[in-house]
Amino acid sequence: MKKALFLMRLSIAAVFVFVLVFAVNQLGFAFSVVNGTSMEPTLQDGDRLFINKFYFLVNTPHRKDVVTFEDPQQEGRYLVKRVVGIPGDTVEVRDGTLYVNGKKVTEQYIDTSIEDGNFGPVKVQPGTVFVMGDNRHKYASRDSRYESVGLVPFDLLEGKVEFIIWRPSLMTHL
Repeated sequence: MKKALFLMRLSIAAVFVFVLVFAVNQLGFAFSVVNGTSMEPTLQDGDRLFINKFYFLVNTPHRKDVVTFEDPQQEGRYLVKRVVGIPGDTVEVRDGTLYVNGKKVTEQYIDTSIEDGNFGPVKVQPGTVFVMGDNRHKYASRDSRYESVGLVPFDLLEGKVEFIIWRPSLMTHL
């Protein structure tokens, strides 16, 4: 009798833990690995990221947020980019510089001017964001400037990148 009660409690605890882990993974937090160079110098290929999936359940995206979202061209694949335009903004690239609402944006997180040429102006629609990779070298980032991504709907946003957990390039041989 005691063994059956113990097994029943253990089963209930296991189901509870499974449901809790599933809920946290689906609604709370996730871990991701950067694949590519579109966010350099901020993020590097192979960086392990901590993603706050809960963030967009209670907040809207803000300019300069680094976000992950489902690739509009490939289901199940995720991209990581920086939000540069929110609903109502007008985004434009002129002479290698980003302008939002007609004002030059100072971007401390980039290491070159935008080399892909002029773009826009584009008005960011309600319920969407305009994203760009931090790597502004020519053809380095597939982002909102390209038809294959375009304006990213809020419902495709997976979460906000909170921090880098681990960067493989910092490993050294002793």
